Amino acid sequence: MTDPLDINALSRETGVPVRTIRYYLAEKLLPASAGRGPAASYGPGHRDRLLLIRRLQEAHQPLATIRAQLEALDDAGVAAALVEPGAVQDAPATAYDYVRQVLGKPARHGEALANAARPEPAATPAPPTVRRQPRSTWERIALHPDIELHVRRPLARADQRRLDALLEQAQRLFSTEP
Repeated sequence: MTDPLDINALSRETGVPVRTIRYYLAEKLLPASAGRGPAASYGPGHRDRLLLIRRLQEAHQPLATIRAQLEALDDAGVAAALVEPGAVQDAPATAYDYVRQVLGKPARHGEALANAARPEPAATPAPPTVRRQPRSTWERIALHPDIELHVRRPLARADQRRLDALLEQAQRLFSTEP
């Protein structure tokens, strides 16, 4: 077994920034370190997982997919995935292949090369029909010097009546302080 690494050494060895390693730990892409704070140490399993995450990201895998793949592997499985060619999906060769991959439509044999050399004519896209939510703002209502209530506006009439009743109750409660 190799010596345990601190987070800075792990970062240097893998080329992954410390901040990113901490993010991966918080997102459960990496198992927790041995120890906490400055005494935290990381082993070869952490290093291998970081290298595999890097490789999967280069293959345009989203973090949710990477997390699912890593959860199914123990440290030996991660090490094997790093060594085995083809264990990790390769990055698409062309933009066309990438779009097909994202859409979940595999390219037919030879189609990717033919279309890479001869792109399809651009079709006129239909205007998007995205319904946007009306913008909302937040109102801060001070109930007491140490207590605030935050309300998203606009409110429906029934909710406004409830808010008015709540504010009346709060005013009574805080005005009778000892």
